[in-house]
Amino acid sequence: MKLNLKTDYALRVLIFLQEKEKATIRDIAEYYDVKKNHLSVVVNRLSELGYIDSSTGPKGGISLKAKTLEKNIAEIILQFEDFDLVECFNSDSSQCRLNPSCKLKSILKKANKQFLNELKKYKVKDIHQVI
Repeated sequence: MKLNLKTDYALRVLIFLQEKEKATIRDIAEYYDVKKNHLSVVVNRLSELGYIDSSTGPKGGISLKAKTLEKNIAEIILQFEDFDLVECFNSDSSQCRLNPSCKLKSILKKANKQFLNELKKYKVKDIHQVI
């Protein structure tokens, strides 16, 4: 299983903001040595989803909403990931000739479910790291 870059950045932002009352995208981009433009897209999405507060202007920045600390990691990841591991997971576009008798699909679905169930055990506050 490989998470996409946006998911990685989203989790990094949530970790970073647990240490800072308020930060800028530039602060986070410089700390992690990542591109500010890519990080901006993720920060906008986190704001739209209600995980962070964002304000503009000279005293602007982003901050973590207290309720976000109680969100489980799976919930966050599901906002950024598409878990159609193989083509047949998407019933609208699947062209697989092995459906419906293929056993691989059910095995992968079970593994994916176990992956997400494990992540549900952990909250954002559990991934805090002193930086």
